[in-house]
Amino acid sequence: MLPERANPICLLMILKEYSDENHIMPMQEIILKLKQVYDLELDRRTVYSAVSLLITLGYDISTYSDNKKGYYLREREFTLPEARLIMDSLYSFTGISSKYTVDLVKKVQSVLSVHERKRYKNLVVIKSNTKTENREVFYNIELLDEAIDKKLKVAFTYMEYGFDKQLKPRRNEKYIVNPFSLVHANEHYYLICSYGDYNNISYYRIDRIKGIKLTDNKAVAAPKSFNPTEYAMKSIYMFSGEEESISIKCDNTILNDVIDKYGHDIKIVRDGPDNFIATFKAVPTGMVFWALQYLQYCEVLQPELLRAEVAANIGRNRYGIKFRT
Repeated sequence: MLPERANPICLLMILKEYSDENHIMPMQEIILKLKQVYDLELDRRTVYSAVSLLITLGYDISTYSDNKKGYYLREREFTLPEARLIMDSLYSFTGISSKYTVDLVKKVQSVLSVHERKRYKNLVVIKSNTKTENREVFYNIELLDEAIDKKLKVAFTYMEYGFDKQLKPRRNEKYIVNPFSLVHANEHYYLICSYGDYNNISYYRIDRIKGIKLTDNKAVAAPKSFNPTEYAMKSIYMFSGEEESISIKCDNTILNDVIDKYGHDIKIVRDGPDNFIATFKAVPTGMVFWALQYLQYCEVLQPELLRAEVAANIGRNRYGIKFRT
């Protein structure tokens, strides 16, 4: 038998699991559930007292005097739309394994009532075959956080895919780096660091890191000018380099795509009824791949070197198509 002091906790668990604004629990139903789930035989006065204590402790519980029906937990960690957003993000995020995705979705759903969870039977989930196979991702993040706080170098094996579609070490020797920061960009987590005792900045996909260990060696500090947020924002597709002013002429149909990618700080000028010119600052190296992706709708105007690089990539196509210069 549970002690009497467990009554408020058990009541809270019942309200979390079985009540919401569309499923208000009358007193008799609460008493029945407490008996079924926890083998507690409580009278109305004891339940009133437990409800009063929970409200005093800050739990937002709607009572019979509020709704004239019964009791339900009014406020939860996540609303239904918030929970849906988090779950959709987990399913689409490739940086964690399928197993961890399922586990995390269950944890998110656990804050909802049993009735609210049933509403997700209409959620169509397209299982991704691009999820990482590395189950060490969370451990990697935890250990890298510790290394950055303690200013210690880390050693790890870096993985890449072989033609058998299995992850294999890129090289036999361990990578030993100075960890600077963790960033999320292009649907992946990256470790931003420097290699050895050099200040040149490198980056590694955290889901490709295995066997990570903290060393006893002090890490080289990041350059004073290093800003992880700026580095991630400027390095489109995680290509490093100096940012430059870039102008592109685009079809109006990709206006949303351009703003989604480069933000609201870009300058946009109409160029006739069907086109616009966008000007912004970014790293040209990574911009090549974006421009090729939107080749049908986008033309690089400036800088000239970037325009020439995009044109050269078009000319190096594998379809045997010749272009006049």
